[in-house]
Amino acid sequence: IVHKKAESCSHLLGDLGYHIIVKDSPVQTSEIRGDYLRKHVHKEWCCGADEFVKLFAYTIHDHPIVVHTDIDFMYVKPMDDLFDAMLLPHDSDEGKAARDKVELEYPDKQQSMPEDIQAYLTRDYHQVIPGRKAAFQAGFIVLKPNQKVFDEYLEIIREGNYVEGFSRENGWGGKGYGGVVGSMAMQGLPAYYYDEVAPNTSVELNGCRYNHMGANIFYDNVPNFIRKYKDLHGKCRRNVEGCEDCRKTDMSLIKNIHFTNCRKPWNCAGCKEDEQCTGKNDHIDPRTADYDHCMQVAKTWHEMRNDLEQQIVALTGNDKVLSEGQKGSYKKDVFMGHCDADGQSGYVPIAASKENMAVTVTKIWKETK
Repeated sequence: IVHKKAESCSHLLGDLGYHIIVKDSPVQTSEIRGDYLRKHVHKEWCCGADEFVKLFAYTIHDHPIVVHTDIDFMYVKPMDDLFDAMLLPHDSDEGKAARDKVELEYPDKQQSMPEDIQAYLTRDYHQVIPGRKAAFQAGFIVLKPNQKVFDEYLEIIREGNYVEGFSRENGWGGKGYGGVVGSMAMQGLPAYYYDEVAPNTSVELNGCRYNHMGANIFYDNVPNFIRKYKDLHGKCRRNVEGCEDCRKTDMSLIKNIHFTNCRKPWNCAGCKEDEQCTGKNDHIDPRTADYDHCMQVAKTWHEMRNDLEQQIVALTGNDKVLSEGQKGSYKKDVFMGHCDADGQSGYVPIAASKENMAVTVTKIWKETK
């Protein structure tokens, strides 16, 4: 799904075999009746009302399930158990077995999953003050297409019942879904929808395993850290005991990765905060992430790029893909020759022609069907 403002560059994805769905924002700012939301949503990170374009995932009716992610996302392991739990009868042996394998944020809710799972999501706990409502993490959702859900979302946006401020009665519907990054757009809205409008239809997945960001979810530093709340310092932002530290999750347990706190792998973010960094804002922030873990996360992506490059060479005989595309010397044990300095300007692009990529991608798509 590509917003029409980005249509001019969407051919890059089309050339790689992707089917591009170009859409405008489903609700224009002028249609929003609530004054505060109408006047302020355009300032919301990252994309204001334009981010509501993600809602068109609910209208892709020729597929039983849609997995919507941001473009800075990487699949590491299959998600068949999620799909089976969604599609198979909940009381069948196969359906029960699939549900038992779904890794939940709150494992004690394993037996209370909805009979008809409409969506899987994760929460953005690393932003929330303990005891407050956590926003949805907008980079990943697994859903069943549903026109009714799409229409309900749009009416909520048009109504624009969003309360400003940081109280417990802020945000969507005055229910506390506000006050964090993205809360006026696709961070706050789905959390409000699945909690208040359509409760007991979604399942919250373990955010250290799915949509993994390697983020600090303990209340000991930014964001939204308030020093006077001393009784909350050091607590898990989920407000439970025994919280998994996503900064230390074993890589073998991670299903997919969202490159946020650990930076984009093509930004060559190998610089520690206390080092001399040439790349602007590309160092790993020790307040919100762990440097060593982030290097493992980055290496996973660069290993996958290396695998693609090896396939290109095998299919086309173009050895320059390796000699030119892996000529970087910056932290080669992590970036595998794809970076010659820290920062985005140090990234070494894939050294393959459009024709080389087309041949390789055609083979890959055929093998995955």
